Amino acid sequence: MEISAPGVAGGERTAAARERGAHASRPRGARLHPTVAVMTAVAFTVTVAWSWAPSMWADELATLGAVTSLDTLWETLRQRDAVFLPYYLLMYAWTRLGTADWWVRLPSALAVAAATGLLTDLGRRLAGARAGVPAGAALLLLPSMARFGQEARPYAMAVAAAVFSFWALRRATETGRWGRYVLAVALLPCTHLFAVLVLPAHLVITRRCLPWLALGAPPAVALAALSAGQVGQVDWLGTPAWQNLVLVRSTVTAWLPEPEPGDLPAVVLGWLLALGGLAGAVYLARREPRERAFVAGAVVWGVLPVVVLVAVSYLGTPVYNSRYVLASAPAFALLAGAALARARPWLQVAALAVAAALALPQQIHARGATGHQVAYRDAAAVIGSMLRPGDTIAYAAPWVREGLAHYGRMPAELNPRTDIGDRVWLVREETDRAVRPGTTAPSRFGVGEVALPKVNYLLEKRYAVRRLWSLRGVTVLFLEREPR
Repeated sequence: MEISAPGVAGGERTAAARERGAHASRPRGARLHPTVAVMTAVAFTVTVAWSWAPSMWADELATLGAVTSLDTLWETLRQRDAVFLPYYLLMYAWTRLGTADWWVRLPSALAVAAATGLLTDLGRRLAGARAGVPAGAALLLLPSMARFGQEARPYAMAVAAAVFSFWALRRATETGRWGRYVLAVALLPCTHLFAVLVLPAHLVITRRCLPWLALGAPPAVALAALSAGQVGQVDWLGTPAWQNLVLVRSTVTAWLPEPEPGDLPAVVLGWLLALGGLAGAVYLARREPRERAFVAGAVVWGVLPVVVLVAVSYLGTPVYNSRYVLASAPAFALLAGAALARARPWLQVAALAVAAALALPQQIHARGATGHQVAYRDAAAVIGSMLRPGDTIAYAAPWVREGLAHYGRMPAELNPRTDIGDRVWLVREETDRAVRPGTTAPSRFGVGEVALPKVNYLLEKRYAVRRLWSLRGVTVLFLEREPR
């Protein structure tokens, strides 16, 4: 049901009519344009492809752990992650139908498809029929869309909600009906609270949206109040370094000590898209004076979330992570695509081909077994292939326990108070110093204080490392007790 503005004065009606008339040359129909349908389908197909291949990592396992039951869900929300209440409720219902990796990642793939389709239509409405496809394609090519479109976390949904809010605003200025816009504003914080940082850009486009924006604001206020005391959600963050300050999230992971394969080309792609978007904004503002307000709003959409979170991180508490500003990336794809629509066809194809070449290494990597930084599936397979009755396991990296259990049946956990037998599996973080140099004894190097007694016990009982598997994010050691 659409909501019409109550009590609009005659002058405001005239202004609204002039604004709608200014867009008369742009597509205004409600029917689904063929290019929008094609880009949506392509985005869904591309994003779903090989979504079952990467092992789930800690954050995705946290999602699955939180939604195992309603009791667990409420306890999780009480202690932490209240900001994810809407997402967890969705995933609780979703996982009643299955918990296969591809299935729990499917909502994110649907979100990328929706974001691509809506951005294609928004580009079409902003700069004509030829602008939509380059805008949608530019977004889809970003490796971050492949990664977070295949992740059981809400970041891709934040991207889709941000695009939906600008698309709904555009449609509201064309039709004078604001129901979809109110819904879009309400939906935005339900995907990620920091996604509301795109809302000031709406006021740059038109201040007529202010009462409707306020009408959709209660979910943001409620989620902010619920999560205000849960500072542990961001206390692991540090002040962002220069390499993390990106206007467009293109690389797969910026928070790892060692870059992912294809990181540098993806960084170049991100900055090229950001600079291309800003150049496109200047070009569009000159060529399309009546679209200057929307173009300015799109620039604010892309820039403001990064500036705000970086400023807060330096002046107060660190809150910046490149995942948290992912919702601003479509702004630059929109502006770059809209400007590219004015170029000759061969130049459009060349630009998209260069973008695809820069993105390809990480697009491939994100869909591999270690695309999410860990190889829990491979580690579980190693243990499962050699497991015997009576084996026990010790986790020197406690956070891998859920990962291995998700992919296989693990032996009983080591208990020093009982006789643990002659065979023990030791699982720890990825390291090249898992064994003491010149010996067959497990090393204490890099073992956390909580897990250190386990390694000390194995050393005391004269367990020796017989085999070692160094996998992405995890090292598996097979130990046997030395004869006395």
